[in-house]
Amino acid sequence: MTVESLATELSLWSEICKSVESFAGKKAKRILQQLSTLPVKPSRATRRLGSCSSKNGVPVCLRLQFEQEPENLKQTLLHEIAHVCDQLTVPGGLKTRPSHGPQWQAWAQALGTSTKSCGHSEALNQLHRKRLKLVAVCQRCGAEFRRVRRLNRCRDYYHTACGGSLRQI
Repeated sequence: MTVESLATELSLWSEICKSVESFAGKKAKRILQQLSTLPVKPSRATRRLGSCSSKNGVPVCLRLQFEQEPENLKQTLLHEIAHVCDQLTVPGGLKTRPSHGPQWQAWAQALGTSTKSCGHSEALNQLHRKRLKLVAVCQRCGAEFRRVRRLNRCRDYYHTACGGSLRQI
């Protein structure tokens, strides 16, 4: 799946093209060309809605959590597209800049999405809660600790509330 195919499926591609053309001017054609073929991959993350992967300042793919609500998915896609457009318009020689800085915010506004850096999805929260597993129990007070991933087996952990050591499951 590519950005263009997903955006078309979500009825966003024509709006994205108009926004990029009006905001980027002469660079719009090159940006849309690169954006349209950028792969979109499903994310397994349950604590983030999406991410933009890049290598040496060049966007490689977008990762999206498709389990989120449909309206959230649209906003997340636009948010990540703003990151791609921002990266594609970095002035020569400048490798990094703030991921949610002024240039990105300008792109987000041009694309019609929020400039907040993180969203919320109740569907993902429920998915995250389903994935939690019991990983340790405090030997002093019996408190249970649940996580998606297990604890590092090479370390000793202590319960900060009571000072007891944790027995890993």
